[in-house]
Amino acid sequence: MGLTVTSDWMFAPELESGAVVRVLEAWSLPSIDLWAVFPAGRMMTAKARQFAAFVERVMQTSGGSVS
Repeated sequence: MGLTVTSDWMFAPELESGAVVRVLEAWSLPSIDLWAVFPAGRMMTAKARQFAAFVERVMQTSGGSVS
């Protein structure tokens, strides 16, 4: 047993089942900027595009702001 600070998506199944319980619900970490950086002059691979799109979707559904 213990406490941790982590993203909701990492424990979504456990939170839903009740195996993990959220405490200090009124408290949250400050927002941070998240950037995807790709080498200049090279085409972004399909895998990199899909990964960036996935992260954007996760951030949008978890309450993070994406611009």
